[in-house]
Amino acid sequence: MNTSRTTWATRVLWLTLPLTLGDCLASAISGQPSLAVWVSSVTLWFLWGAGLLSSLIQTPLSLTALRICAPLPILLGVAAAAVSAPEAPSVLGCIGLATAAILLVLVFTAELGDGFVNGSSYGEERRMALRPSAAVLLGAVELVWLLTVVPLLAALWMLATANWVAAGVLAAVGAVSFWWGFRTLYRLSQRWVVFVPAGMTLVDPSVIAEPTLFRRDTIVRLGPALAESPGVSEGSEGSDGSDKRDGSAIDLSSGAAGLILQIDLSSPAPLLPIAGRSGISEPIEVSSVLLAPSRPGALLAEAERRRITVQRS
Repeated sequence: MNTSRTTWATRVLWLTLPLTLGDCLASAISGQPSLAVWVSSVTLWFLWGAGLLSSLIQTPLSLTALRICAPLPILLGVAAAAVSAPEAPSVLGCIGLATAAILLVLVFTAELGDGFVNGSSYGEERRMALRPSAAVLLGAVELVWLLTVVPLLAALWMLATANWVAAGVLAAVGAVSFWWGFRTLYRLSQRWVVFVPAGMTLVDPSVIAEPTLFRRDTIVRLGPALAESPGVSEGSEGSDGSDKRDGSAIDLSSGAAGLILQIDLSSPAPLLPIAGRSGISEPIEVSSVLLAPSRPGALLAEAERRRITVQRS
């Protein structure tokens, strides 16, 4: 398994956080009561260790943990700088803030995500992540993240200020909230296309009830979605309840923004959509589907390497 430069950069930058951002955080908690200093120190070291460990283990589970941890360094750093005002952060502190901002960008890149998703593959498999929908990325993910981390952080704040009852209540609420939030975010890391010797398998619990194999010998075209195609018009809905964005192609892109790829088959493949409004899921046969990989170019290159018919225009 190859490790991308983005992943290596993430590991190195995360490793330096105690030396850089730690200076800014230490200035903010110095002079506080001993209990607050102890709770803050233990929490910060735990978060740093959790993030570093997650960056070293490339699996979808550790990707979820890393992306939950990633926003915390910059947010805590900015909060520490505000607490220390009007005293400006030291040079090391400023470097730490910049490092934390860069880390936030790197951790959410498609290249890093692809590497972690592929970490759970085996044998001749190659797993490539799918993009979430625009609605999920712009609002839903941020809200779930807040519900995942804020109650526990609030519990630690109450503990640091010796508010024992409030700390206990928030810790109980936070444990449930974290469990729910982690499971919700983890599902986003379990959506991918798997290249196998027999062809391509789509794994996306958000749109299909079970993995679907598109056999290599039946794929007549893999490439960008066609602008026009006879049949159902864009944005309409098929009789099975599935979205049909491009002609008769079944839309399995989850409404993701960006480049959409289309798979055309010479013979229909069985597919089981998730239950629709009726609550009933019925198998269908598809001859053309749309999907939204995080890295369309890399997916097409991998398909060509595996002798799948690719048409880039």
